[in-house]
Amino acid sequence: MRTGTTSAGLLVLRLAAGGFLLPHGLGKLLGWFGGPGIAGFAAELQHFGLPSAPPLPLLLAALQTGLGLMVAVGAFTRIAALGSAAFLGVTVALNLSHGWFWMQGGIEYPLLWLLANLSVALTGPGTLSMDARRQEMAHGR
Repeated sequence: MRTGTTSAGLLVLRLAAGGFLLPHGLGKLLGWFGGPGIAGFAAELQHFGLPSAPPLPLLLAALQTGLGLMVAVGAFTRIAALGSAAFLGVTVALNLSHGWFWMQGGIEYPLLWLLANLSVALTGPGTLSMDARRQEMAHGR
């Protein structure tokens, strides 16, 4: 196995898996990238029949943002990727009634990112990550 290309591949996977989740969290948290902001996110939660009272929308938006960032940089990667996959699993469940295709509100897109995050959780972060750097520092390298 070629470790250099494997680590580079894991970096690309992490950047995609976390990097695609991050702007969605920031859109909910801060209204960036055309996102709904906290009030709009609370309305989305309510639309799906989920609890939407403060501070839950803020906590969920912060969690999504934090998990995306952690996966992207490879910090506490396996836990963050599992959390991201769980977050996306809820999105998949909420959209099941809309079928497969994302352009019709289906599960295709969130399922792809759930599987990408699950792949990161299963493989780990690789050597080009904060986790690897933390390990090096713990072992005096």
